[in-house]
Amino acid sequence: MTSEPDGNLRRLLAQMTGFPIGDKDYISYFVNSSGEEAVFVQKWGVQSATLLHSDMGWEPQVVKGPTTTMADAATEAQKKALASVSLDGELFSTPLCGDMILDRAEARWIDACHSASEPLRDAD
Repeated sequence: MTSEPDGNLRRLLAQMTGFPIGDKDYISYFVNSSGEEAVFVQKWGVQSATLLHSDMGWEPQVVKGPTTTMADAATEAQKKALASVSLDGELFSTPLCGDMILDRAEARWIDACHSASEPLRDAD
């Protein structure tokens, strides 16, 4: 079996995002319900991964772990502000990756990618 289709995909994603993608990097591609594209890249031996998102101009976003929520990231003052504008606490459960707001499907995809690429972070 040839790895050429995989190499073509890596070159295409690297060209699309402007981010270097190596032959051994873990990669995953996703399109959300709004048609926005995202690429998850985990390099061998690196503790953080990279998220590239078309809605963010393909600017690399560091992924240090599973996604969080606004409630996880907010200070007490921010939680009070969120509570004053949030219907039924919905804003508290909004998923985040760093400072980037996600939809729930994106968050599940990122968490799956983060889990699947764990062996690469531990690689020497």
